[in-house]
Amino acid sequence: MDFANEEQSKMTPPNNKDLSAYMSSITLQAGDPTGRVQSTAELQALFDKSATGDTIVIPPGLYWVEKNKALTDFPNNDQPCLLLRGKKNIRISAWGATFETRTHAQGILELQLCEDIVIEGLKTKGYGKFPPLDPVTGYGEKGTTAGGYPTSGYWNYYKNNSFDTSAKLKNDGIPFGTFGGGFIGNIGSGILIHRGCRRITLEKCESYGFNYAGFLIGHLGDYFPANLGYSDNSDIKFINCYGHDNYSANFAMSAVDRPEVIDCLIERAGHPNASKTHTYVDPGYGINMVGTNYSKARDGLFHANTIRGNKRKGIDAHSGGGMIATDNFIADSMVCGIFYQYVNSTQYARDSIIANNKMVNCGYARNPLAAIALEGARGGTKATQELNALVKNNHIKKCFGTYGIIFVGAFDRVSIEGNIIHGVPDQLDKTITAFNPCAIYCGYSVATQPNYSGNVSHNEVEIEDSAIPIGIMVRNLQEGTVSGNTVKLPHSAAKNGIKLWNCDKVGAFGNTVRLGTIGEPLTAETNGTVLANTLTGGNAAYQPIQGQPVAFRIAANSGNGVVTYKAGIQFVNSIVSNTYGLAVNLKNVPSGTTPFVKVMDAGSGGLVAGSTVMGYYYIRSASHTQVMVGIKANQTASHTPFNRLKTGALDIEITI
Repeated sequence: MDFANEEQSKMTPPNNKDLSAYMSSITLQAGDPTGRVQSTAELQALFDKSATGDTIVIPPGLYWVEKNKALTDFPNNDQPCLLLRGKKNIRISAWGATFETRTHAQGILELQLCEDIVIEGLKTKGYGKFPPLDPVTGYGEKGTTAGGYPTSGYWNYYKNNSFDTSAKLKNDGIPFGTFGGGFIGNIGSGILIHRGCRRITLEKCESYGFNYAGFLIGHLGDYFPANLGYSDNSDIKFINCYGHDNYSANFAMSAVDRPEVIDCLIERAGHPNASKTHTYVDPGYGINMVGTNYSKARDGLFHANTIRGNKRKGIDAHSGGGMIATDNFIADSMVCGIFYQYVNSTQYARDSIIANNKMVNCGYARNPLAAIALEGARGGTKATQELNALVKNNHIKKCFGTYGIIFVGAFDRVSIEGNIIHGVPDQLDKTITAFNPCAIYCGYSVATQPNYSGNVSHNEVEIEDSAIPIGIMVRNLQEGTVSGNTVKLPHSAAKNGIKLWNCDKVGAFGNTVRLGTIGEPLTAETNGTVLANTLTGGNAAYQPIQGQPVAFRIAANSGNGVVTYKAGIQFVNSIVSNTYGLAVNLKNVPSGTTPFVKVMDAGSGGLVAGSTVMGYYYIRSASHTQVMVGIKANQTASHTPFNRLKTGALDIEITI
C-alpha cells in the first residue's frame, strides 16, 4: 500500500464533498460569553490563528464586538469588528453564539480573499434602532431632499462609520449629529462577503438589527470615491439562514457571480414605523440585487425562501445578468413582490425566470407597483430591449399595483404563462390608492415604444373587486400570441376582459372571458388571427373571429327568407330584404373591417320571382356594419328585392 498517497488523500477532499472529515478543531478559549465586556481582540486572534483545514469552534454565548481599528488594508478606515482574510478550507462552527455590536452603522464580520469557507449557526446582532422617519414622505436614514436625512449622494458608499456626517444638515437645516454612537448615512451589515471570495457557504446563520443588510455580498465603497481594484466574488450561498429586521435589506448583493439564497426565512426588512400612508415606503427589501453602475450581482438564484413582511419589496433587482426566483413564498410587501427592471445601459434586466412562487398581499401602499414587475430598456432597439423573461405558474393572491398585478414592459422575448391571479389586498385603501390597473399588463403605454416578441397564455384571472377593471392588456406588441387565457371580471367597473392595443402580428385565440353587465370582453387591434374565443357578458355576447366566415343558406319565401346558419351567427344582427336585393346587418365586427363576400345559387332552378329567374348577383357594398347583395335578372335589369322571390336559395359566405 502506498501510505504516502493515502495520507495525501486524507488532506485533500474530493470535489463537492463535506470538508469536516479533513479538518482539525480550534476552540475559542478567551473572550466573554456573557457580553459584559468586549471580545473583539480575542475573536480576531482566533481567526488570525486559524489555518487551512481548521474548524473554528465558538462556544455558545453573547460576544460583544466593536470596530477594530487595528485591522490593516482598509484605506477608507472602514474596518469591521472582525475579519477573515486569505483563509481557505475553514469551517466556523458557532452554534448558540451571537456576535453583537452596540454601535449604529457598524458591521461585524467581513470575509476577504477567502475560499471554501463554511459558517454555520452564527448569529450577528446590530444596534437594532434606526433614525426616525419623516411622517409624510416616510423617508428616514436613506433619505433625499424630499424627506428624511438627505443621504442619497453617499448612501451605501461608506461603511462602518468611516464618514463623519455629524455636521451635515437635515432638510430643516439642523445638523445630523450622531445616532447610537455612529454616523447617519454610513452603513453596517452583519456579515459582508467583501472581495475576491470563492465558494463561501453560510448555513443556519441569523442576522438582524443592522441599518444596511443582515447578509451582504460586495460593497459599492470599493469603487467610489476611489476605485480600490478589488476583485469580485463568486459562488456565495446562504442556506436555511434567517435574515430579519434590518433597515435596508435582509440579504443584499453586488460584485458577485452566482449568489444563491435557498430555503431561508426573510422577514421585516425596513423601518418598523414604515406605513402604507407614507408617500414612499423605502427601503425594506427582503432580497436586493443592488442597483449600481459598478460591478453587479449576476445570475442570482433565489429558491424556496419564505419572504414576508418586508416593507418595500420581497425581491428587488436593478442589476443585469440573470435572476432566477422559484418556489418562494412572498407575502405582505407594501410596494412590490418581485421587481426586476432596467435603469440604464449598465443596469439592465434580462435573462430571468420567475416561476412557481406563491405571492400574497403584496402592493397595498400609497404607491404600489406590482406583484411582479419586469422591464427592459424603454425607447431602445430590439437588442437593448432583450429581456428573455419567463413568468410562469405563479399563484398571485390578493395583490395589486399601479403597473398591473403582473407587469412586463419594454421587452423582447417574454412568456407570461400559467399564472393564477385573484383578489386584491385586504389592506388596500382606495382613498389613497386611486388607480385602476390591469391584472396582466404586457407592453408599454407610449405608442412609439414597440415590444418585439411575447406570449401571454393559459393564465387564469378572476377579480371581483372594482379596483381591477382590465384583465389582460397587451400593448404595442409586434408579434406573439394571447391564447388559452381565462379572464373573469364580474364586477360593475369592468372595462376590458382582454385588450390588444396597437399590436401587429399577434394572434388572440382560445381565450375565455366572462364579464358582468358592462365592458368589452375582447378588443383586438391586431393583424394577427383572432378566432375561437368564448366571450360572454359586457357589451356583446361574442366578439369577432378574423379569418373565419359567416356562412348561411337563405331560401326565398316571398319575405325576408328562411335562414340556415353554417357558421358565424354571433356576428349577424339581421338579414332583411331591401330595395336592391338583400341586406345582411352585422354586429360585433371591428370598425374599419372590410369583409370578403361570396354569393352562389343553392339550387338547380335558381331564384325565381314570378316567372323570371334571377341570373345576376353582385356585392353592392360591404362594411363592418352591413353587407348588401344586389339581385337582378341580368346586368341591365332593375333590382329585385328579396321579398319578391318565391322559390330558390342562395349560399352566402362573408369572411371578416
